[in-house]
Amino acid sequence: MPLPLLAIPVLHSSGAWIAYAGSGYLAGTLSTTWVGALILGNTTLFTSIGLVSTAGIAAASGVLAGFGASAAAGLGTALTAVGLGSVASWMGIAPAATFLGFTAVGWSLMGVGAIALALCAVFTRRTMKKLNEERAKGGLETINVRQLVAEVRAYEVDAMWKVLQKLAKKDSTLQLKGSDAEISIGGRTFSIKKLRYRINKDGSEKIGYVNRLGRFVSVYLVKGPDGPEGPGPLPA
Repeated sequence: MPLPLLAIPVLHSSGAWIAYAGSGYLAGTLSTTWVGALILGNTTLFTSIGLVSTAGIAAASGVLAGFGASAAAGLGTALTAVGLGSVASWMGIAPAATFLGFTAVGWSLMGVGAIALALCAVFTRRTMKKLNEERAKGGLETINVRQLVAEVRAYEVDAMWKVLQKLAKKDSTLQLKGSDAEISIGGRTFSIKKLRYRINKDGSEKIGYVNRLGRFVSVYLVKGPDGPEGPGPLPA
């Protein structure tokens, strides 16, 4: 797989951040935060290695803020409304093809430090220099590749927690643990940092995790393919 053209967040005239690549801004990447614009500008890269799922995209684009009263409707409609419907599909699932020599299984087993080391082939010194120059313009501190990966990962986990929190308000089968690090789904406990939000091609939306074989295991149905089915836990 060829290395992607990285998009670098730059300050927009509105005061927000927007991803810039090649010779111009990338449509649909305006975000209130630096990391949000970074995620929106590099969705292919970050989703292909499982760092980000639909939850992170929704948070970065601002549509997660409206995910509440109509939570059972899922995030797909909201993302489509802002032009991100296509990039939201199948997010959180590492593709079968290898990326930087790693299979889906390889990426699913790697921690933040190992992923950062592998991504040094993409985030070169020249790229990081330019990225940090733009961060400085926004009053942000210089970061390295490991810190960048950690920030993206933390953003995704926080977005996933917010999705689960809103769903839990309407579904008693979801119970957030006191530490905010785990959630009980239909009596089974899961680490929130391992969960991903996926929009399937049939229109259904599910929460699950990538197992050690690189397969997505669904544990909660947010919305069925035709809309009315869900939300609710899925059988083990």
